[in-house]
Amino acid sequence: MGIPGLIQAIGTGERISLSRLAIGHLERNARPIRVAVDISIWLFQVQAGRGGRNPELRTLFYRLLKILALPIHPLFVYDGQHKPPFKRGRAVAARSYGSAPIIRLSKIMVDLFRFPRHDAPGEAEAECARLQKVGVVDAVMSNDVDALMFGSTFTVMNFSKESGTGNAAATHVTCYRMDSAAYPSNMLINSPSNAMLDRAGMILFAMLSGGDYLPSGVPKCGSKLAGEIARAGFGEDLLEIIDSNGPDMEERLSEWRERLQYELEENESGYFQTKHKVVRVPETFPDKTVLSYYAKPVVSTKSEIDVLRHRLRNAWDQEIDAVQLRRFTADTFDWKYRSGARKVTKLLAEPLVCYRLRLGKQASAFSANQPRLSTSEVPMLQKINKSRETYSTDGMTEYQVDIVPVDVVGLDIMAEEPNPPLPSPGTTASADEDEEELENTADPAPQTTIKRRVTKRYDPYSTDKIWISKTLATIGIPDVVEKWKKAEAEKAEKANAPKKATRKTGPRKKVIDPGMKQGSILKYGFLTKERSEIGSDKRLQLAKITDDSGL
Repeated sequence: MGIPGLIQAIGTGERISLSRLAIGHLERNARPIRVAVDISIWLFQVQAGRGGRNPELRTLFYRLLKILALPIHPLFVYDGQHKPPFKRGRAVAARSYGSAPIIRLSKIMVDLFRFPRHDAPGEAEAECARLQKVGVVDAVMSNDVDALMFGSTFTVMNFSKESGTGNAAATHVTCYRMDSAAYPSNMLINSPSNAMLDRAGMILFAMLSGGDYLPSGVPKCGSKLAGEIARAGFGEDLLEIIDSNGPDMEERLSEWRERLQYELEENESGYFQTKHKVVRVPETFPDKTVLSYYAKPVVSTKSEIDVLRHRLRNAWDQEIDAVQLRRFTADTFDWKYRSGARKVTKLLAEPLVCYRLRLGKQASAFSANQPRLSTSEVPMLQKINKSRETYSTDGMTEYQVDIVPVDVVGLDIMAEEPNPPLPSPGTTASADEDEEELENTADPAPQTTIKRRVTKRYDPYSTDKIWISKTLATIGIPDVVEKWKKAEAEKAEKANAPKKATRKTGPRKKVIDPGMKQGSILKYGFLTKERSEIGSDKRLQLAKITDDSGL
């Protein structure tokens, strides 16, 4: 669902890294931030993925890895059967949305990540907003503004890459906070910009300019004018009339239309930048059925929400079965053979470390008695190599530590079937081959020397260096963090210590006349360089002989 122009009317919000948002909430509240995710929007958008098998689900897989690595308790919400019967002038299919293959496979994947999910009775965005308003979750994650219009008071949108981060991975979100009383100004790292329209204003905006349920809107009423009308308070008055549902509702609606029409023509109250005499509010406006889709969507009842609350008590922070997840990727993405197992190991290792650190499990998970798949003797997570602050996390401190990926994930890669031989030159590589093993095999142009970039093959059995949040490290490996801090403090103390004065030895240079100008000695003569090749000692001997002989 989407309402053209609404995002410009409500303002820009605050752009912040998802890592900083999640870590900040964990630091302040001692628990991960709970987020209701409208997964239907995600699945619709990721269908643009290309290459390989089920590219849309593969993109979702990468997003779930990102969520796993952060202190986030997600609740994935799916559309239900009681959605409005039409959108954008088209009838919605009568069949259940949940029966689509992509929906079925996405639910399996979410379950394998051990994330809870919930089927909404109607639209997922309306259900997400409902769950946020009653406190089941802290925020709503969506890529559309409709969650705001349905009443969400804290919404994160547009999870995508940020220019300047140096990579193509999604790192930042745009935050909107509708109720300053519900969330203090320090809810985020910086005080966020409140939306410039309230919920009633957004609903009226959608009715005036057009949306999913009423594409046409009011003739000659564009998004700019719709925003001015909404900010003037007409939306709040309209919802009050609809909510009252009294016997005089039609009469009050007629008065509301007359007042709006008068202001459009005369602009007596100065709501608009200019008069709009050509805009005519239809006698049938607003369509009460369409208005109910916006103002009174089908959502869970109080008793149903209580059941959901009880189910969510122990739904998060479950141990992930990497073997089952590996099998799913082999069947769904064609990540087969040992190369597929290596790929899953590479993708899972860092998120699993961060996940277990937050749970306080990582420190004891690899003790001396714990069996390991590798022969590496490098102690994992026992030393911090260095720290950094990057733009992708909005300057949060991260520590670099050592891990052995195969020992973190626990997949027996060598037990899998070996990769088949690479295709001969001139044939196209299959999609199930590991991308990291494929090189450009094209012949170079005649009489041209081209150096091929050699990509080092990923080895999950060797030591890998990863970056983890300072906060997660403090929770999972506090002794290692304290040791690092102590070492850094000693370095700083040594660097800032005053240096002892050293006594200089050797002859001092004598200053003949500090006031003499450079070149003044030239008034009295010139110095020339000796050109004789005879040494100075030999010249002294010759001079003595000459004096003795009287010559």
